Amino acid sequence: MSDAVFRDLAVAAARPYRRCGRYAWHFAKGKLSGDPVFRHLLTHPLLPSRGRLLDLGCGQGVLTALLRTAAERHGAGGWPADWPVPPAALATRGVELSPRRVRIAQAALGADAVVQGDIRDADLPACDAIVILDVLLYLSRSEQAAMLARCADALAPGGLLLLREADADGGLPFQVTRWTEQVACAARGRWRQPLTYRAAAEWSALLADFGFDTEALPMSQGTPFANTLFIGRRSNASVQICPSGREFPNASISPEMKPQTTARPAQRS
Repeated sequence: MSDAVFRDLAVAAARPYRRCGRYAWHFAKGKLSGDPVFRHLLTHPLLPSRGRLLDLGCGQGVLTALLRTAAERHGAGGWPADWPVPPAALATRGVELSPRRVRIAQAALGADAVVQGDIRDADLPACDAIVILDVLLYLSRSEQAAMLARCADALAPGGLLLLREADADGGLPFQVTRWTEQVACAARGRWRQPLTYRAAAEWSALLADFGFDTEALPMSQGTPFANTLFIGRRSNASVQICPSGREFPNASISPEMKPQTTARPAQRS
């Protein structure tokens, strides 16, 4: 029953993309229905019910489309009793580098849904949750660390970071993941795109350096990949954001090396 409900929900969430052309529509429908992370976010009580969510490297903005459709379906009744109530007062904002994807997202979801920008230097306002799915692999090690430092600074204590990346210790599934990504980059004309992977244990340790209490979950169900979802909560303890120098050699973005206070209240919008 719940499988059929989610498939129907994914189809409905992809419907606004029909006006953007067949490719955008089929991509949204396939991504939402085939990627296990989206079902996980709806069937587990992870996302805050209100406040502000930043979706960094959001592509066409399909997470926003899914959350909007889920809130509408819940309001209309018929929501599965064993699923948590979807967030109805959570303002989402996507940041995407590709102008073409931004145009698609804005045409499907509205001009304010996604803004064009590079997540490495885009403004990150105070927020309650940040989602980064399969994006940091395109950054260097120092840029990855700097990006996580900026996320920690934007999130209030108790704020949520959802990060998914491939596990470099994932054996054959990781090799499949890396090969698939290399093919995808080549198809986009980016033959020399560098890809930076870390083992899941290393990601967890890095997140801990930035003050996140983290749970790591396999997130490749139904696919041949080696992806891990890291569920990080900003610690309420005072954290000195000053990781080891090996994370920041020649960094293009320098994190602020200052202690984080514990008195900042959660930002609500």
